[in-house]
Amino acid sequence: MADLSVERITDEAFALVNEKGADAFTLRAVAQRLNVTPMALYHHVKDKAELAGIVADRAITTSPMPELTDDWREDLYQMAMWVRNSANRFPQITHLRRSLRVWTPTMMGVTERWLEIWMKSGLSEDDCVQASIMSSLAINGLVNEELMLKNGRLPDDEVLEKVPAAKRVFKSKPDLQDMFQQTVRTIIDGLYNRLSAN
Repeated sequence: MADLSVERITDEAFALVNEKGADAFTLRAVAQRLNVTPMALYHHVKDKAELAGIVADRAITTSPMPELTDDWREDLYQMAMWVRNSANRFPQITHLRRSLRVWTPTMMGVTERWLEIWMKSGLSEDDCVQASIMSSLAINGLVNEELMLKNGRLPDDEVLEKVPAAKRVFKSKPDLQDMFQQTVRTIIDGLYNRLSAN
């Protein structure tokens, strides 16, 4: 136990979630991987939620946020792609963070950056806050739905036979990257146009 540290605990927790899924994440399971008792972990982390936050932060910081440019629209798009890529790389950790509803300073930094970019749009501060919230909710919703489509179980053919329009949707093979790009750009432009018209 002498070499037990937050870093070692995080390594094992990170590996556990990526290998076995968010539902397998317990302090007992992490302790078993480290050959220690669950109580030994409490000398390094407060509880399961704190460890989940540390694990989520590791996933977030695996790739640095995109550098800002002079084009706020492109910066928002690149940030949206960064969020999507992170979620696609670590879908189980994304699920873990959301299921335990953990928030960390690293996560708050992403929110800071998102609003900072909107503030370059020339909208009023209140409109930028509103645009930041709405666009973040919409884009995170897109990312989550895409993860569900990729990793979830689709409706059975028997069910789809009864709903031909829905069948066309579920049986189509869209270019998800292109659809994400078009949707994100539409959200950004639509919010800006709507709020700047007020």
